[in-house]
Amino acid sequence: MLLKWIVLLLFSASLTPGQSASNRHLAQPSARRPHLASKARSAKELSNLIKYLRAKGATVVLTKETVSQPFFSVVARIINVNGQGVQVFEYARILKADSEAKRVSPNGMTIGMSKPSWLSTPHFFKSGKLILLYLGDDQIILRILQSTLGNQFAGG
Repeated sequence: MLLKWIVLLLFSASLTPGQSASNRHLAQPSARRPHLASKARSAKELSNLIKYLRAKGATVVLTKETVSQPFFSVVARIINVNGQGVQVFEYARILKADSEAKRVSPNGMTIGMSKPSWLSTPHFFKSGKLILLYLGDDQIILRILQSTLGNQFAGG
């Protein structure tokens, strides 16, 4: 019982002034630095993806590399899954990710007005605010991506 009160006291002390346990989800990020809250959410989604991929048995490394594709409005982060690069496009809103995913043809060979010259077979996956692009045919990687994200929405 004493431990319960200590935990409750520590939790209450961690709340900002004027914030109660019942309204803590209503707290707004600082108006001076809204990008920090956005980056924190982004980092959490990406780290959750990495955690889920690892739970499926993959070796996953978040690289410092990024890639810009002319057919998507956001820059991708590169993660290495079992030694192969996977492009992760993260959007601020699910609706924007959905909108851009709809522009990809079923075979992944046309995206809007773009017709990329892929070096390998494209595989597009989507989950929430994330679109993943894997260029390759490694069946283990494809199974891991599918078991983590569901069926690909476009590609070979």
